Amino acid sequence: MKKWFSKLGTNFKSTSNTIKNALSLKKHSEEDLSLLGDSLIKSDLGVIYVESIINNLRKSKIEKNSSISHNLIKLLEEPFHGINQSIIFKPELSPQVILIIGVNGSGKTTSIAKLAHKIKQEGKNVTIAAGDTFRAAANEQLLKWADLIGVDVVSGKPNEDPSSVIYKSHIICKKKGNGVLLIDTAGRLHTKVDLMDELEKIVRTIKKNDPTAPHNTILVLDSTIGQNSYNQVEMFNKKIGISGLIMTKLDGSAKGGSLIGITEKFKLPIHAIGIGEGSNDLINFNPSEFVRALVGYNEEKSL
Repeated sequence: MKKWFSKLGTNFKSTSNTIKNALSLKKHSEEDLSLLGDSLIKSDLGVIYVESIINNLRKSKIEKNSSISHNLIKLLEEPFHGINQSIIFKPELSPQVILIIGVNGSGKTTSIAKLAHKIKQEGKNVTIAAGDTFRAAANEQLLKWADLIGVDVVSGKPNEDPSSVIYKSHIICKKKGNGVLLIDTAGRLHTKVDLMDELEKIVRTIKKNDPTAPHNTILVLDSTIGQNSYNQVEMFNKKIGISGLIMTKLDGSAKGGSLIGITEKFKLPIHAIGIGEGSNDLINFNPSEFVRALVGYNEEKSL
């Protein structure tokens, strides 16, 4: 099996090499630090956050005369401290309801199938509720994936009220005693008020069967979209609340720094990252290994 670092795409590695080259400069003058800052901004860490990092590096260089690389890695790991990245599964919940949300094109439906595969591999019963009733391709995609990985899908008629399908799915899971219900929802722009209101209706419907549900609300984000990902997190979190994130398309992205910037700003766990199209290409997020990959250290190198 390929090691974690090698699974990230060539675009990501290109950005990593740029950061690594900036770190390799010996003088660490103001010009060098500015070059490093530009490299971090291009990786989508965010301008304000990068300014804070560079200021900290400037102080550490003057006060401690210590390694810039070592201090940078420590600073980039700080936002993840105290955040458990895993989805906590509770056996007493029957089912544990996980609502999956995101905009069109984020890889949401594919991520649901991959997540179902991961959960099944852990020995749990999984059912998927096909709540995107307005896009026939989404239902077909889920059914193909479900057949491939061996999980149940509850779907409705074309253009049926999504809340109705989700309500029915929840009832079926409760009767079966199935462990986990993954709910797909229609992709929606975070700026469309009517679509966001529909999400609130879905949440109200879920609570009719279980007032404590949904137990997890996971936003799927496309890592290639840059600063717009921050806006999506802010709007979805404000509207219905988010418990965690899945970041997709890390195999083709040069902007992996957004994972760190978003965590620094919103304090949300990143449960997994997507690095390909296969059923096993949704991998658990490891902050330490990710940070080292971002700054150009592979797993064979030590600091």
